[in-house]
Amino acid sequence: MRCDLLVAGAGPAGAAAAIAAAGRGLRVVLLHDPRATAWPGESLPPGMAGLVDAAFGPGLLDEDRHLVAYGTRAAWGSDDLVETDFLANPLGGGWLLDRARFNADARARAAAAGATMLEGRLEGIAAASDGWDITLRDSRRIAARFILDATGRAAAVARRLGTGREASDRQVALVATLDDADPYRGTSVEAVADGWWYTTPLPGGRRVLAFLTDAGLLGDGTAGWARRLEATLHMRRIAGAAAGAAPRICPAETAAERTLHGPRWCAAGDAAMTFDPLSSQGITAAILMGARAGAAVVEALAGETSAFDDWAEDYRTLQGETADLGRHYALLEARWRDAPFWARRRMAGS
Repeated sequence: MRCDLLVAGAGPAGAAAAIAAAGRGLRVVLLHDPRATAWPGESLPPGMAGLVDAAFGPGLLDEDRHLVAYGTRAAWGSDDLVETDFLANPLGGGWLLDRARFNADARARAAAAGATMLEGRLEGIAAASDGWDITLRDSRRIAARFILDATGRAAAVARRLGTGREASDRQVALVATLDDADPYRGTSVEAVADGWWYTTPLPGGRRVLAFLTDAGLLGDGTAGWARRLEATLHMRRIAGAAAGAAPRICPAETAAERTLHGPRWCAAGDAAMTFDPLSSQGITAAILMGARAGAAVVEALAGETSAFDDWAEDYRTLQGETADLGRHYALLEARWRDAPFWARRRMAGS
């Protein structure tokens, strides 16, 4: 199989890139690994519906598939759970996503835009005179003029090209899904001495509950889930019978590739950089920068040597802004100033 662009990874970043490139006339293959899993409980903050429409076309967000979010609640800097109501936000409400459904619908939009859908797993990449010779796990081969890495935290393409990845923390998340017993339609957050909790309702009467901390502070791991939850002021009430849930440990570190693009390749979404979940930047950055990367590929293949310059600069600017935001949030939480989790984040970048 031959194509102009192989997009490896069919999440939001990959689908947005495929649509942008296919819509500009490139022959695009969108490679989907069906074993890939998405982080549950993803949300879009107010004002992001327009971004989704611009990248995928109208109608991807609707209340038959996803939930409208009416606000957020946070116990941060004090014991009080303070609500921010989206009704007062001029950008309107947010969205609580069924992430698997969202990803599937985004892939369908990419196929409708002209991208060829292919299921498989990347195995090898070799440089060729006119681009890349890509081998899949089942020995199928693809000749592509350009390859875009949208494989998530695995960064399967960038890793094989040896670019290297730098992490600014070692954050992990204990994540569980459970039956929803709380009527509040929005994300709730609670800071604790060694990290923070969040919970978000999911479409279908379920809820995600997660505890985030540094890997070195996890101690007894999933075995300490019930004990940690019982020590919270608000999460134990909001999440109901969550103490008996079976959480899994997921990576949640803030990291970025040292190089975001090179001759006939680039990375987008989590393959390029991952953000602290507290920033709510992950999926919005993936969609925006994935779509822009797809457009830049067209320019690069047409001979424009600076096609990715502004894109990469904006990515690094976003990286710096979210790092500053994380430090700001850490400074707001003064109840555990000497606790390692918070002290590390106050000092980050200083």
